[in-house]
Amino acid sequence: MTTGEMLGFTNRFKEIMTCKSYQLKQKRLANLMSDLERLYQIPLFGHERIQDFQKKNPFVIQLYGTVSAARSL
Repeated sequence: MTTGEMLGFTNRFKEIMTCKSYQLKQKRLANLMSDLERLYQIPLFGHERIQDFQKKNPFVIQLYGTVSAARSL
């Protein structure tokens, strides 16, 4: 993940978190997660490749985890 990509996704996340509608916020967070999964080809958790991916892409995993955690708020 480049610095520019990280900034773009972080700004998108921050903007989503200001959304007043719970349903809309959840949908947009899910879409953000899907975009991250597609763009960076994040393997499923529990898959044998996930540990290697986590080591090579700590910023992607950190952002993905942050977005995932926000969905349960």
